[in-house]
Amino acid sequence: MPCIINEIRGLFAAAVITAMLFGCRLDTPAHDAAVTGDREASDHTAVYKGVTIADNPPDYESDACMRLSDSLLASGVSSVAITPCGYLDSVNSVNVRWIQWSKRDYVAGIRRLKQRGFTVLLKPYLWSKDFWTKRKWTGDIAHSDSSRRKQFFASYKQFMLDNARFAQEGGADVLCVGLELPKLANDEYAWRDIIADVRRVYSGKLTYAAHGLGEARQIKFWDALDIVGINAYPTLSDEEQATEADLERGSKAFCSQVGEFWEEHQRPNIVFTEVGFRSVERAWYSPWEWPEHAPRAVNLQHQALAYRVFGRVITRQPWFGGVYWWKVFTDEQRPDEGPDGFTPQGKPAWQELRAMFQRPQAR
Repeated sequence: MPCIINEIRGLFAAAVITAMLFGCRLDTPAHDAAVTGDREASDHTAVYKGVTIADNPPDYESDACMRLSDSLLASGVSSVAITPCGYLDSVNSVNVRWIQWSKRDYVAGIRRLKQRGFTVLLKPYLWSKDFWTKRKWTGDIAHSDSSRRKQFFASYKQFMLDNARFAQEGGADVLCVGLELPKLANDEYAWRDIIADVRRVYSGKLTYAAHGLGEARQIKFWDALDIVGINAYPTLSDEEQATEADLERGSKAFCSQVGEFWEEHQRPNIVFTEVGFRSVERAWYSPWEWPEHAPRAVNLQHQALAYRVFGRVITRQPWFGGVYWWKVFTDEQRPDEGPDGFTPQGKPAWQELRAMFQRPQAR
């Protein structure tokens, strides 16, 4: 998951205060057999036309989020991911907890978004002040000691069961049981245990958001899930002034690798639970880099070009099950990131997103 550093300013402040004092195809409901049949007949039905809505205030059930909904619906977005936060004091902590920042009415948020016609992916994530102060990320959560790993998974399971209840009560279409935890993904038993317990609470579809193909390949529990999810931030070209043809070659090369993975696992489709490009020079190069860690000059056109080409190529793949672009903010007038951030809101990339979601998804 790329930087949500700007989002964490509020989270970090809340943590300090707390210490001193918290489907089926996603563009159509799972019960809509008409869409399923159309996909089988023509293979042209668009699937997860999604964006991730950042968890910055105003909250998901707010009027501001409903105004955002108007913009999203007008642009062809039919699914949204919302992101409850579980907090760790450090990457070595075994206690996943809710803090003031993340204590939201997720049930109300899900319901309001569903009422607007969206399908909803509930995608919880973990955060720590270490990500802000020590340049760590979820891939540094390891717990090599078996006892501490067991403690971590017990706490994480409770966090996920909380989210399963939110998802069930709110009517979320899909729940993501884990997000970019590559050093923990090899604990197959622990994950199968979590998945089994979550299914006792939540009746919708389940996925896991793998950190690229590397983590996706090491996961042994895909068969216990309904959807293969991959957070994809591939380098499309290392050229300073890449052409559309350069980016198409890079996109096709990446998609070829995804296709091999898909054929190996024989799953119905693959969903990009995150894809994003910053509005910077060479947006197509190392797109996972955090703005605070890798500053670059602002370039709106480079971001738009990456959106255009990558979006066009992925929608033509036989395994394409949808995409969630990273990311948008509930208050479109006050995005909580700088001009070199990921959001396409108010930028030329938005028109590319709109064009992608409004055209037939031919293979």
